[in-house]
Amino acid sequence: MAKPNYTDVKGQQRLDQILGFCVALGRDMMVSGANLERAELAIERVCHAYGLKDVSIFMLSKFVTLSARDKQDRAAVKQLSIPPAGIHLQRLKQLNRLAFTVAAEKPAPGQLEALLTKANEVQDYPDWVILLAQMAGMTALCLMFGGGPREILPVLLITALVHYVQILLGKPGLDRIVSNAVIMFAATLAALGLMATGISQNGAVILITVSMLVIPGIPLVNAVRNLLCENEMNGIWQLAKVTIETLALGAGIYVALWLCGLKSEMSQAVISGVVLSPWALLLLSILASASFGIVFRIPPHDLWRAALGGLLTRIALLALTPYIQNRLILTALAALVASLYAEMMAVIRKDPSTYFSYPSIVPLIPGDLFYYTLVAMYTADRAMFEQNAITCLQALVGMSIGFVLAPIITHYLRKKRHKLLVARDLAREAKEAAEPAEEESYS
Repeated sequence: MAKPNYTDVKGQQRLDQILGFCVALGRDMMVSGANLERAELAIERVCHAYGLKDVSIFMLSKFVTLSARDKQDRAAVKQLSIPPAGIHLQRLKQLNRLAFTVAAEKPAPGQLEALLTKANEVQDYPDWVILLAQMAGMTALCLMFGGGPREILPVLLITALVHYVQILLGKPGLDRIVSNAVIMFAATLAALGLMATGISQNGAVILITVSMLVIPGIPLVNAVRNLLCENEMNGIWQLAKVTIETLALGAGIYVALWLCGLKSEMSQAVISGVVLSPWALLLLSILASASFGIVFRIPPHDLWRAALGGLLTRIALLALTPYIQNRLILTALAALVASLYAEMMAVIRKDPSTYFSYPSIVPLIPGDLFYYTLVAMYTADRAMFEQNAITCLQALVGMSIGFVLAPIITHYLRKKRHKLLVARDLAREAKEAAEPAEEESYS
């Protein structure tokens, strides 16, 4: 009987370990809030560092598949499912840096699993800190949307309610579409109950503010980014999912209003129109972005960078508004400023751009337009729907275009740089392989 080739067995095991690490790294990055391009780039970087060839990556929001060959033409394929994603930017930062470290140091494949486990270990904020951050962010948004002191208390109470309802619905792993409808149903009933006590009569601004906790603004940006970065299949799927999740929010609001017989009254409610000074808007934008930085699990020493992103976005809006009336162009330019800031910080600090861009987007999400568009649709108010839907669509398209323009440019620059690095390393390997043959011929 032929003896097994232990060299081949060990080499195949090494290849399996490398590919297993790569798909697990991509999965964990996606679960932590990475966009598709960032996860793919991390996988490509590691595979290239270990000299793998014929690398093929296929990723969707639900799974990642990776196949490759080593220098001895041994082949392997690995696939993992991706659980529902959240946003945990501190974990994403550590995973991204792990990809750089592994590519630079090339540790033994047997050590990769332990390194990944360690990168996933982060010191998280306590739940009460997350809740306080949500309350602070909602207070800032409530004032920015035109609310006053009488709206702040209901917003704080409903924010706490939504926080614990989200935790409760997350335990059985309820689908986001269903949970969105349930959350906004509960929030609307709570708002109507508080209005009945006389605390506030502006239920619109209360619901607009609270809906910011569940409006899928960031998934929308990622969907458009995937469409423009050669990930069309994933982009189309994400866009459809975001649309259904948004409609679910409106369904929750509508059912609650219908049960209370107040759908027409709520649709006629308007924001009070409180005009804030530019300085107040700047301070509130800083507070909102820093607060959501905590919600997105950015560590304390980096919160000022999250606040700076929100500040720059608001400055852009204030500076451009007197000269640009078109909502699409205005939002696109403001989003471009936030995006350029995120890409610049990503290059300087070797962190994913989402680490800086997600908090920066907060002042741009059109929660008021979302609310009025959904209410008008469910109450069949055609004039109200047309007025708000067009403006909302302009804001969303502008935000998406501006926010992905800088990443698209850097995406193609990274792709080009990666190809150049691969070509350079292949040329070096070919030269090294040819040198012994040349010396032998001279002898």
